[in-house]
Amino acid sequence: MSFVWPRGHLPFLIGAAVLAAKATAMAAPAPAPTAARPQDIAYAAEDTVIYQIRRGENLFTLAARYLNRQRDYLAVQKANHIANPHRIPEGTRLRIPLALLKGEALVARLVAVRGNVSVKSGGRDIAPSVGMDVTQGSALETGADGFLTLSLPNGSRTSLPTLTRMRIERLRRIILTGSIDYDFTVDMGKVETKAAPLGDDRNGRFRIRTPRAIAAVRGTQFRVGFTAETSLAEVLEGTVAAGAGQGRADAGLTAGYGAVVAAGGGLRTETLLSAPDLVQPGKVQVDPIVRLALTPVGQASSYHVQVGEDAGFTKVIAEARSDTGAFAFGGLPNGGLFVRVSAVAASGLEGLAQTYAMRRVLAGLAASAGPDGDAMRFAWGGEGEGKRIYHFQLGRTDPAKPLLVDEAGLEQDGITLRHLEPGIYRWRVGLRQMTEQGVVENWLPFEKLTVAEPER
Repeated sequence: MSFVWPRGHLPFLIGAAVLAAKATAMAAPAPAPTAARPQDIAYAAEDTVIYQIRRGENLFTLAARYLNRQRDYLAVQKANHIANPHRIPEGTRLRIPLALLKGEALVARLVAVRGNVSVKSGGRDIAPSVGMDVTQGSALETGADGFLTLSLPNGSRTSLPTLTRMRIERLRRIILTGSIDYDFTVDMGKVETKAAPLGDDRNGRFRIRTPRAIAAVRGTQFRVGFTAETSLAEVLEGTVAAGAGQGRADAGLTAGYGAVVAAGGGLRTETLLSAPDLVQPGKVQVDPIVRLALTPVGQASSYHVQVGEDAGFTKVIAEARSDTGAFAFGGLPNGGLFVRVSAVAASGLEGLAQTYAMRRVLAGLAASAGPDGDAMRFAWGGEGEGKRIYHFQLGRTDPAKPLLVDEAGLEQDGITLRHLEPGIYRWRVGLRQMTEQGVVENWLPFEKLTVAEPER
């Protein structure tokens, strides 16, 4: 059985056999199956390209220029029921298996790398670095703090977040048609792809597989993931036609929908969760540990946050998952950063994402108080670049009463107060830090201080 996918749709194909690919490739009925001899190869319709014979061409000239071996013309002849391989009418449309076609090897480029990342090629471990070439046959893996982004020759981009393993099965251009032929396999974790549209080239293919599923790309943004229990597909832009088993079109997925393929092969679709909101999105992050909180989303089992240097998240510098929506990141650099947040459903499908701009200026502040002879010493310090001016306040516990000490413009690292009467006080320290990015403020919360009666 075959399917005709609407123009512009993205097939997401499930099971051992690929169900569909391009509208033009599927327009004609597939030939009836024939008994296979040992030297024969079985090809799914999706693994073929369509080529229209031009004047003067025949199967022998095609084999000499475009097939891997001259004798491969026999497989093409059989698949297309050609009576005479020497004489083929001009305009005849041939279905040619991809595996028989010569290809020109292409090269991807590693445009971002962070943390523990492994690249293997030709049986060798290669030290990853920004700008390095990545070729067909390579295997890439990210560790617990790893992240990488590949830029593909046609302008597509594929990112591997933490704990993901992917193999590049094919990365080439088909010489016969000039079409791309990309085939990646996700063995663990999840990849996110921003695919460049293939346009009118119905023979172009960009597929991302898992052991139980395949996503064939025609210009969209989506995620593909794999765990021991399920395969996942989440559509952020574009359209996906989904099928499970042999010869069924079970669902058409548009942006905002996802598909779950269980170990038994059944396909289930659901609406992706809406993106959570970031609490205090405009806050300048000044503390050494950047703490982020998300508003709860109904039916979410966990949350995912990524921090990137760019709004496209080509360069992710930190990411984490949380069951509560509370996150803490250390070591973030100063400057303009971006935060992308999403909620994860109980099914494992990650929902729609929302991106926020975040200003990061480290202006760390810490303070302490303790007796200094017959006086009380308040000391402070912290981290940050630029001139630092401190502000000290002390008063009684009743906030309605005026402060007893309110000293601004302090450049020293502490202050000593004498003759404090016994009682309970509240005190805090603030900071104004002047940097190239501007002036930022940071205040510590009020702390309680008890001055005891002197012993007699």
